[in-house]
Amino acid sequence: MTSKSSNGSGTKRQRTSPHTPLTVNDLSADLWCGIADFLPKTSRALLAVALTAPPASFRESGWKGQPNAVSKAIVSSATDKVFFETLLDELCEEARGETDADGNRRCIKGQATAQQHDRQFREFLSEQLNKYYNSAWKNLDFVDIPVSLASRLTDDDLGAVLLCIDAKSNLERLNLTHCFNIVGQGLEPLRASNVLEKIDLGLYRQFETPRCGSPIRFSFREVKLSEGPVCDILDSILSGEGGNSLRRLSILTNGTRKIS
Repeated sequence: MTSKSSNGSGTKRQRTSPHTPLTVNDLSADLWCGIADFLPKTSRALLAVALTAPPASFRESGWKGQPNAVSKAIVSSATDKVFFETLLDELCEEARGETDADGNRRCIKGQATAQQHDRQFREFLSEQLNKYYNSAWKNLDFVDIPVSLASRLTDDDLGAVLLCIDAKSNLERLNLTHCFNIVGQGLEPLRASNVLEKIDLGLYRQFETPRCGSPIRFSFREVKLSEGPVCDILDSILSGEGGNSLRRLSILTNGTRKIS
């Protein structure tokens, strides 16, 4: 039950019964930011999307939607920090189960014996995560979430995340690590960006040689990136009126990452 009473100034204040159940909408921005501090960086952006609106609604609005106040606070409160050691442990453990169709382990750049593989994999992954976590939202890399999640993200998810972090104004480097389900329409918020410097559509971790094996349950035949929407966005960036900063593009061609 609620009631209203007047204070000395004549304004009315609503009083809520202590038995009224709380909902997520009753949580303060500070509390949500505290919760987000326990999440990997990419998951923080996904939380901001979830608290704003369904991802598809951003596309349906012509990619003009904006995050709400709580979501903006979650994104803006992200600070450069060292990633969680437990996160590295979990990602390395997941990677041990990644094999190609013949049951071979994923390959990393350079030569490594079976004994060296796990140690070098951890070192290389730690380096990639450090670069990601020490660049605020100038860098977006899906490397810090499980393959099982990254591989299910849709263009709606990607576009909504890009809008929530104001990627057109902020993002300098984009790595679609393990985003096998992305076609390209989700890159729309980057149209005519003049700050984007590097975009990696190679879909694998920076230190891996993808031709040596695909993650378990995935193959190159299942990659959905389409030349049409991707090239459309790239053309808008390269021909933007304000100039462009694009210096590096990595793409996946016949199972090999090509850099230009």
